[in-house]
Amino acid sequence: MSNRLQGFDTMATISATDVDQAFWINFWISIILFLSVIGPMVYFAWKYRADKVKDEDISDVTHNTVLEILWTLIPTSMLMVLFYFGYSSMKVIRTMPAESESIVVHVEGSKWKWRYEYPANANGYVHKLGGAYTKPVIDKNGKVIKEGTMGKSALYVPAGTNIILKMTAPVGDVLHSFFIPAFRMKEDVVPGRTTKQWFNTDKVGEYDVECAEYCGTDHSYMYSRLVVMPKDKYEAWFNSKEDTPKGNYLTSGDAVLQRHGCKSCHAITTDKVLVGPSLKTRRLTSEQVLNVINHGQDKLGYAMGAMPAGMATGADAKAIAAYVASGMKGNQPASFAACSSCHGADGKGQSGTAPSLVSYDATLLSHVLKHGKEGMIGTMPKFPYVSEEEASAIAEYLQSIK
Repeated sequence: MSNRLQGFDTMATISATDVDQAFWINFWISIILFLSVIGPMVYFAWKYRADKVKDEDISDVTHNTVLEILWTLIPTSMLMVLFYFGYSSMKVIRTMPAESESIVVHVEGSKWKWRYEYPANANGYVHKLGGAYTKPVIDKNGKVIKEGTMGKSALYVPAGTNIILKMTAPVGDVLHSFFIPAFRMKEDVVPGRTTKQWFNTDKVGEYDVECAEYCGTDHSYMYSRLVVMPKDKYEAWFNSKEDTPKGNYLTSGDAVLQRHGCKSCHAITTDKVLVGPSLKTRRLTSEQVLNVINHGQDKLGYAMGAMPAGMATGADAKAIAAYVASGMKGNQPASFAACSSCHGADGKGQSGTAPSLVSYDATLLSHVLKHGKEGMIGTMPKFPYVSEEEASAIAEYLQSIK
C-alpha cells in the first residue's frame, strides 16, 4: 500500500516488548474465557433442545458447589493475570527517568504539524525542527513513486539514550495525540497543558509518527518522522548549527511554505480556494478591497497605524476597489489619492510603512505572519516563529510563480 503506517511489525523500544506481551496474554485469556462460555452454551443448546428432552426428564438442580467455586476462581485468577501484566507494562511506560539522565525535547502539536525544540547545545544554539510533513508515495513493490518532504519535520535522537518528550498544543488549538507505532507509545497532546512520554531505543532507523486523535481537515496528513542515530553522529549534529544531520534544510520559499503548514490552507500552484484563498492568483478581490475601505483595518501592526473606515465612499470606493483588484493596471482613478498618501502612488506600501496593495511582498507577509489577519472568510492565526528571512523567501517564491 502507498500510505501504510509503518511500525506495527517492529518492536523498537524496551517498553514495546512489555506492551506486546501484555497484549498477547490479554488476547489469549480473552479467547479462553470467550470459548469457556460460548462453547458450553452452544453444546447444551444443541444437546438439550426441546425435541430431545421430555419434561419429566428435567430435574430441579439448585446448585453445584464445586462448579460454582471453579467458575469463580478460574476467571478471577485469569483477570488477576491480566491486571498484573497490564500494570507492569504501564508502569514501565509511565515511570519517567530522571531529566538529568535524559534528553528533554519540547513537542508542540498544532493543526496540522509537529514541532520539536531541543535544549541549548554547548554553543548555546537551540535546534528548532518540525512542520508540515508529506509521506513518500510507495507502490506495492516498495518503489518510491513520489518523494516525501521530511527535512526539518523529523525528530532526531541518539540510540541507547533516555528521551523525554514534554508535549503541548497552543491554547485555542485542538486535541492531538503523539503516536509512534513501532514504540507502542501514544499520548494525548492537550492545548494549554503539558503531557509527557519517554522512550529508549537502541535500534538505529527511521519510524513513523502520526496523530492518533481526529483533529480536523488534515488530520490524516499530520505525519512526522523519528530518526534514531548513532550517538557519535547525533552529538556531532547537536553541537553544530546545522538544521539537520544532513545539512541545512532547503531555504526556498516552497520549502518554507511546506514546513510551516501554509499549504494546508492555501493552494500555491492552482487557483483553488482551500481554507484560505490561493496564493497564486492576484492578492485581493474588489469585494475584499471594498470591505477594508468600508470597515477600516487595524490588524497588521504597520507603522502608519490603523486605517480608518470610510476613506472613500460610493462610486469612488468602487473605482478604487476595481483598480486595486486588477493589480493596479489601467488608468488610476482620481479617488486613489486618498490611498496613495499611505500606500504610495504605486500601491507598494512606501517602504513597508503600510501594506502593499500589489503583491505579497516580504513586509506584508512578515506582518501577517506575526499578527494574524481577520478577513471575510475567517481569521488566520499568528505564526510568530517565522523569521524575516523565511518571509522574504516566501515572497520571492510567490512572485516567481505568478
